Amino acid sequence: MPEAPPSPDDSPLEAGILFGANLEDPEGAVARASDLMRGLDGFSFVARSSIWITEPVGGPPGQAHYANRAEIWLCPPDPVRVVRGLLGVEAALGRVRRERWGPRVIDLDLLYLGNLLSLDEEALVPHPRLGERAFALYPLAEVKPGWIHPASGKSVEGLIAALPPGSGDGVRKSAG
Repeated sequence: MPEAPPSPDDSPLEAGILFGANLEDPEGAVARASDLMRGLDGFSFVARSSIWITEPVGGPPGQAHYANRAEIWLCPPDPVRVVRGLLGVEAALGRVRRERWGPRVIDLDLLYLGNLLSLDEEALVPHPRLGERAFALYPLAEVKPGWIHPASGKSVEGLIAALPPGSGDGVRKSAG
């Protein structure tokens, strides 16, 4: 999968970003992260899904459920710049990376950036495990129905249909 060059005119690209948290006040952390993103240069909010409550995937046993939300933003056409912006928001909210898939106060994942395909280790785009993650696909389908994965050519609904049976059992919209 070759890396796509940045847009020639540096026009913003649509980005799908997944917000998730399961420590302290998860829904509040998701809202605060979105608010902080408004201060990032070149980032413009477009739309958001509902909050989805999801069971943890991987990581240590006994974790609390996650609050997840997908948001659509217009972002700079540089995936590394976008990811660095997201990491800055995580740091501002106190994210400390202790263990893979462990509990976290906030987690921001770049799901896609336009139709770019990036193999840069710092900014893999689209997210390499997006097609396996019901907790990301369900909120993405809500906010961006019909979205087409730029590498597989499958719609978000097709990706959901291809999940193993039972994958979405632990994913539900928040009642709040």
